[in-house]
Amino acid sequence: MSPSQAQPNIRHHIPAEPRRRTAWIVGGAAVAALVLFGFGLYRYGWKGGVTQVITKVLPYPAAIVEGRVIRYSEYQEDLAVLERFYEAERARAVPGSVFPSREELKARVLDRLIKDELAEALAERYGVAVSSDDVKDTYESTILEQASLDAAGGKARAEARAAETLEQLYGLRPSQFKTRVLHPFLIRQKLEAAIQGDEELNAEKRKKAEAALEELRSGKAFKEVALAYSEDPAVTANGGDRGMIGRGLLPPEVEAAAFALQDGETSGVVKSVFGYHVLRVAARQASSGETAKVHLHEILIRPIQLDDYLEVQRKTASIIIFVQ
Repeated sequence: MSPSQAQPNIRHHIPAEPRRRTAWIVGGAAVAALVLFGFGLYRYGWKGGVTQVITKVLPYPAAIVEGRVIRYSEYQEDLAVLERFYEAERARAVPGSVFPSREELKARVLDRLIKDELAEALAERYGVAVSSDDVKDTYESTILEQASLDAAGGKARAEARAAETLEQLYGLRPSQFKTRVLHPFLIRQKLEAAIQGDEELNAEKRKKAEAALEELRSGKAFKEVALAYSEDPAVTANGGDRGMIGRGLLPPEVEAAAFALQDGETSGVVKSVFGYHVLRVAARQASSGETAKVHLHEILIRPIQLDDYLEVQRKTASIIIFVQ
């Protein structure tokens, strides 16, 4: 047998234990380095170019919400955006203006990211989705439209102006702004409508409106009942008296119910996008043979608000926070 033929057998008999030991040493050193870096990251708030690179590559969490990871890099990037925004605001502010501290900004960013994760989970339950076309249309109808007011030269110039503004204010490219700002905003907007339209979820709100209606039917003064039940912020000032209101100023369902009432008559519970209404018309004003205005008294019970609902969800959700 030639040496070349014998070589494979010689290699085959080299003990594997040293290789295993080396692998364990290298692996242990890597784990120790990751743990040490994590300690510095969470305990001392390490930041800088190296930290940004490492946290982009490795999924260190800022928080875990119902099993959904909020990456540390995402948290840091959003914090940098908010800090940049307030730096620009400080440059324009009058002397004596008060701005949030860095600790307040950190708490604000983390709170929003946690609620965004809760909102995403809730959106899945309600079948709420936001498409790329939704984001594109919103960007063009808001950001680009606003930019076009300050930039002559068509869409291309408006896009350049918008990109410049987003970079100055937030340090974001348009694509980043669409992903990190517009998409969560549209999810919340659609989810708000879904939450408010959920009759089962808002059952207690309807019951409150029905209780107010029963009080009115029992003979209590409208102002007294409005002050006790209405969730309209203006009720403390006007007692539910909205004065003379013409057509086209009320939600369609409310307008239809109000203009169908006779003087002194009270409606049932009327549902609109704003909540549950109980209406009474004190007087009507006619024009060309039909009612043009009504003197309206209103009790409004608002539907559940998304932020309030997410806050309740947050109190019972499984949330692990890593950042200080």
